[in-house]
Amino acid sequence: MSAEKNHIQRAFTVLAFATVGTTLLAQGATTPASSEPFVAVTSTVNYAMVALAVVQVVMILALSGILRTLSDAGGWKKYLASKRGPLAVLIPAFLLLANEASAQAYQPPSKGLSNEQLFLVLVLANVVLFILLMAQINVLRGMTKAMLGEEAQELVAAAEQARPSWVDDVLKRLTRRKPMEQEQDILMHHEYDGIRELDNVLPPWWLWLFYGCVIWGVVYLVNVHVIDLWPQQRQEYDNEMTQAKADVEAYLAAQKSQVDEMTVTLLTDAGELSKGADLFKTNCATCHGQLGEGTAGPNLTDDYWLHGGGIKEVFTTVKYGVQGKAMRAWKDDLKPTEMQAVASYVLSLRGTNPPNAKAPEGPLWQAVAAPDSLAVPADTTHKAADTTGVATL
Repeated sequence: MSAEKNHIQRAFTVLAFATVGTTLLAQGATTPASSEPFVAVTSTVNYAMVALAVVQVVMILALSGILRTLSDAGGWKKYLASKRGPLAVLIPAFLLLANEASAQAYQPPSKGLSNEQLFLVLVLANVVLFILLMAQINVLRGMTKAMLGEEAQELVAAAEQARPSWVDDVLKRLTRRKPMEQEQDILMHHEYDGIRELDNVLPPWWLWLFYGCVIWGVVYLVNVHVIDLWPQQRQEYDNEMTQAKADVEAYLAAQKSQVDEMTVTLLTDAGELSKGADLFKTNCATCHGQLGEGTAGPNLTDDYWLHGGGIKEVFTTVKYGVQGKAMRAWKDDLKPTEMQAVASYVLSLRGTNPPNAKAPEGPLWQAVAAPDSLAVPADTTHKAADTTGVATL
C-alpha cells in the first residue's frame, strides 16, 4: 500500500508540473526572440517536431479513451477512494488549468514566427505533451492496481517473480532444451554401462547456421559458376598478383625519385641516356655546347674536371650549382631522376673529341682517388697543369 501511495503521489506531482509548464508556455509563447538565433533551424526540423507532437497527441487521446473506459467501470471511484486525501479534488482543477493554458497558448501571434522561434515553441509543446503523457500513464497504472485489489496484485507480483529471466528465455529458444522433469518423454530405450541416451532435438542455433551455409552455397554457386557475377578463385589470384606487381613497380618508381648525391648511380640504359641528352640540349647546351665541347662553360668531353668527374660529383654539381659562377642549381627545376639522367649523359661524352673543343680546365680526374665525402661545389677553377692532380670538389 505504501508503494502504491508513493506511486499515486508521484503521478499527481507530474501532472502538477505539466499544468504549470503549460501555463508558462501560454504566457511565453508570444515573447519575441532575440534578433540573432542561437542555432540555425531548418523547416525540416520543425516538421519533425510537429510530427513528434502529433504522435504524442495521438497517444494522449488513446490513453484518455482507456481512462474514460476505466472510469465508466468504476475505476475513478476506487482510485480516488484509495487516495484518502484532498488530492482527489485537484484533478478537475489540473484539467481546467490545462484547458485555460491551452486556450491562452492558442492565441495567434501578431506576426509570423521565424524557424528558430517556431522551433522553441515546438520544443516546449513537446516537453509539455511528454509530461502529460507520463502523467496519464502513471494515473492509468494507479487505477489498474486499485481495480485489481490487493489479492490480484499479490498474484501478479508472484507471477512476475516466477517468470524466467530474459537470459533464460533466450537460452531456451536457442537450445529447445527439455526441463529435467520432462526428460522421461525423450528417453531412448537402450542403455550402455548404465548410461541412457536422450533423444534431444538439434538446437535451433545449429540448424540456422546449417541452413545459412546451404543458402550461401547456392548463392555462391550461381554467382560464380552460372552467371559469372563473382570471379573464380584462380581469377582472384591472378588479379591480386597483377595488383601486387603494379604496387611493387610503383614503390620502385617512388624509390627512384628519391635518388640523391649519396645514392646516385651511373645509368647506361640507352633510353635513360637519350632522355638525359634531351635535357642537356635543352638546358645545358647554351654554356657547354651541343656536343659538350664547351663554350662559356668548361669542356665536358675530356678527363679534366673542375669539381670532380664521377657520377656523384657531377650529380652534385648539377643539383647545387657552383657558388660565384654561372653554373646555377637545378634542384628546383629538374627531378632527381632527371638530374641523374643528365649526369649520366655528361659522363657518356667523355672521349668523344668533338670539333672546336675548349681547352681542358681543372685537374685530371682519377676515379680511384675520388674523395669519400661530398660537399656543395665551390669555385675551384684551375688551369690544366703538367702534373696529374687528385680531383677535388
